[in-house]
Amino acid sequence: MCGESIGMSRLGRYLVDYENPDAGIGHSLGHVNNAVKICLRHDLTFAYAESQVRKSSKSHWGWRLRQWVRRLTLRQVYETHDIGNDINAMFAFAQYTKDRREVERLLRQKALKLVLLPETAISIPSNAQQDDEAYRAVDAVIRSHPEDGVVFRLPDKRTGDFEYEASKAWFRRCYDAARSSKFPAQYAPRLSHALKVAIHIRRGDLLPGRQFDDLSKRMLPDAWYQRILVQILGASGERPVVVYIVSEGLNGRYCSERGLAMDWQSVLPTDRCKVVELIDSPFVASFRVLVGADILVGSKSGMTHLAGMLGEQTKFVPRMWHSYRGASRVLELEDEINEKMLTELTRLTKAQCLLP
Repeated sequence: MCGESIGMSRLGRYLVDYENPDAGIGHSLGHVNNAVKICLRHDLTFAYAESQVRKSSKSHWGWRLRQWVRRLTLRQVYETHDIGNDINAMFAFAQYTKDRREVERLLRQKALKLVLLPETAISIPSNAQQDDEAYRAVDAVIRSHPEDGVVFRLPDKRTGDFEYEASKAWFRRCYDAARSSKFPAQYAPRLSHALKVAIHIRRGDLLPGRQFDDLSKRMLPDAWYQRILVQILGASGERPVVVYIVSEGLNGRYCSERGLAMDWQSVLPTDRCKVVELIDSPFVASFRVLVGADILVGSKSGMTHLAGMLGEQTKFVPRMWHSYRGASRVLELEDEINEKMLTELTRLTKAQCLLP
């Protein structure tokens, strides 16, 4: 085990967690963040297993079988983000944690004592979350067991923690260790000085007729993104711009908020920018584009939120139910963008263009 892992202790004080919702990256990493923050608060060692963040995939026979059974029983068929084991590929968590199997072996041998933790007092929205209050009950239990040889276990079916100010550096280290910080070579512009603008537009299972279309209000209209893009293009001067549209669509095609197929190159000035559409593209490469671009324009999405927390670029993101405390160069925008916001967006874009 690497000496830089969370809370290394020769005699052993550990934290284990078995909660693993089959959800998107934002939801899933919120549970890992919950465990990581507790470890950082109390110098514990996180006992981690890759199965903790492994998700469903269209290629997994088990997931396909479950959907087949749901069809036979006339129930709604679930959709999948098709993440599979991509989170483990994107973060080197195993490098900075203890192998959970070893801790479980010591528990079976009665060499370690198990202590159950209460739920953290986390609610959504979490914008106003104060960690000392949210973790008060957890802190009390851990402090009441100062001895070595203890394994603390988090409860299942709880709310994850989506505030990353205290843990951002740890996650970024794991991200960099997995060599994920480089912009994907296959999407790099030929002009090395081109401004890379990544636009994450939430669509997918929120589109009309899809599994979570009842949450369609989380989608921002194409007009919202177009207004921002026009402002960015105007502020970037003569610098060439490459716009990356990252989204889940329908049959590999981008869809507007109304579910209609649309080509972004047709609505943006071709003399000012090149458009690269990454629709239903491999998850890891798409996420690297969001983190590695010079400017990130986001959506009301946990994927945008996590990319915004990890990236060091300029970010134009909608105000949502989690804060961006601890992130760098963030401009949070309302659903209705006013002139004051556009003025600040222009200033930040020009500043980004001056960076090497």
